[in-house]
Amino acid sequence: MLQERRIYPRVPCQLPAELETSTGELIDVTVVNISRSGLHVEGGPELTGLQPPQGLGATEIWLHFGLDQQALHCHCRIVYKRRNAHDNIGLGLHLVSTDAATLKVIEEYVHQHLQ
Repeated sequence: MLQERRIYPRVPCQLPAELETSTGELIDVTVVNISRSGLHVEGGPELTGLQPPQGLGATEIWLHFGLDQQALHCHCRIVYKRRNAHDNIGLGLHLVSTDAATLKVIEEYVHQHLQ
């Protein structure tokens, strides 16, 4: 049995979201799990090109989605990219920054949905 090593609990969800790249491109994705420190999103082939510029660090994006009837906006860093199928790509996102109210909404959502 694998031991959970995450600091913050993570819960599954199915939330429509919009990923905004550094160039302003908007890509529709779905948030499939969420925690206080990060999220996992899935989307189509348009996520394939998300890579840091040559020789530079991690790719950073903005993620916009709704939770408990509130619009949330999170600045995130892509920590991994995984091809789930030919037309489905998953991204692991680490929360870089957001406001305190957004963090509170996420924490309350996770707490309410823990199994």
